[in-house]
Amino acid sequence: MKQLRKKYVSALIPTLCGLLILALSPTQTLGEEEQIVIEDLSPRQLRAQIKRIETEFYRVFNTNIDDQNLAVICYKHTPTGSNISVDLCEPQFLIDKRGANVNDLRSGNDVLLSPTDLRTALASEYEALTAAMTEHSAENEYFRELNAINGALREELESR
Repeated sequence: MKQLRKKYVSALIPTLCGLLILALSPTQTLGEEEQIVIEDLSPRQLRAQIKRIETEFYRVFNTNIDDQNLAVICYKHTPTGSNISVDLCEPQFLIDKRGANVNDLRSGNDVLLSPTDLRTALASEYEALTAAMTEHSAENEYFRELNAINGALREELESR
């Protein structure tokens, strides 16, 4: 059954181009015979497609920015006290600041900032990131379509 499901999933959305078509309406034709109905995707399949779209979204963004400090890095993280890893995507400037803050704490020069304090300290960097994404979205139709697809998939997942 698992192999059949894997074949179904891989046949269901064979390329990212097929996913782009999903943004146009709930039912789209991928080829001449194959149709995808978003509502027929299981929550697991929806989460997998969201992850694919986010990965491509950040890849496109990171490829087209000049300031690599604004690049969004995705990685697996296992929270303290848990054995279950989660996927996180964070801007490089946040990763750098958090690392520098921990180093300063270890050397006795600073206190450990909470996540809220980190966001406050990096407000101008977050504004620059928002501006860069907005600019890129205005200039790049593919980037806009990825964002729209991600929104449609997330909306469907949240409606269940």
